[in-house]
Amino acid sequence: MRVRVEELFDARAIPDETGAATGWLELDIDLRGAVCGPDWHELAVALRRGNGSFGLALTQGMFKAPSYAWTIEEVARELGVTRRELQMTLFRESYSFDAALKRCRSLNGLLRQSDTRCRFVPLV
Repeated sequence: MRVRVEELFDARAIPDETGAATGWLELDIDLRGAVCGPDWHELAVALRRGNGSFGLALTQGMFKAPSYAWTIEEVARELGVTRRELQMTLFRESYSFDAALKRCRSLNGLLRQSDTRCRFVPLV
């Protein structure tokens, strides 16, 4: 069974016998440079590729720009498809636009508001 990349981590922290819990979360997303909005070209390429990579590309874009005012209507318009076509593409890949956006914003917020030692470090 294939496990999607975004499902390869667990958000639960289980304390040890002393009551302390620690963890390491590694995200393989390039965050160099300020991201203020979607990379429409990257999303269009992933959509045209048609190999099941669009949902992941969209989710990564949402994670990189969580404060952007994402709407399914705008994404569809920018990519030259109807809202229904976009929804069907995401459905075939087992994604939900609203659920992905909520998950990305939540995870991004948790990472940014956590311990001061938690920071985004580009992997070289």
